[in-house]
Amino acid sequence: MVGNRRGEASRAGLLQAGRVAFGGQRYEEVSIVDLARSIGVAAGSISYHFGGKRGFYLAVIEQFADEFWSDLLQMRGPAIDRLHRGVDKLLDQAQRQPDAFQALIADVADAEVRLIHDRHRQRIADALAVEITGTESTPVLRAAINGCMAFIERIVLDWTRSQEISRAQVRDLIVANFYGALLGAVRADPGIELSQRVIDAVLSDPNLMSFIGFPSMTQSADTTE
Repeated sequence: MVGNRRGEASRAGLLQAGRVAFGGQRYEEVSIVDLARSIGVAAGSISYHFGGKRGFYLAVIEQFADEFWSDLLQMRGPAIDRLHRGVDKLLDQAQRQPDAFQALIADVADAEVRLIHDRHRQRIADALAVEITGTESTPVLRAAINGCMAFIERIVLDWTRSQEISRAQVRDLIVANFYGALLGAVRADPGIELSQRVIDAVLSDPNLMSFIGFPSMTQSADTTE
């Protein structure tokens, strides 16, 4: 048991150091010998735990994606509030470790990184579909969610590289695009039934109701008189 705990601690320490190293240097610039020495472990520990530098790099990318997913799962509260906090969490990660974020999103020529990216994106897309409908997705809703996620990845990637617009503007664009994608999906496929939590979220926000085309409460009352 002691040996296992030490091994887990060594692995965790290496992953943390790897996130710092790969977050600030290109892959070829990272020395696994220097990295291991910086946290007081043998260089062979990287080969032991990860099979070498390549496996180590992929494990760092995987952990980066898993951490974001874990944070999303722990969120509680109204749907709209969780959406906003989820966007903020994504922007936090992109700001803290732009190189790791860019590697996960932009390094699509790397087949193994692309597999991590696609798996990570799919589980988020599936979770969003369940959040929106309460059941399984439809082809139209899947297309809308995937398109929205591609937009989010692209705009955050461009933002980390150029900083031409503010974080608040990026956040607003992401949220507006999500609402627009949802509205487009419902209009394209009237068979999509929104979950009660999404309906409650829409009804609780007059600005959101106006954005997606719901009449205001006052208008509805006037119509019935």
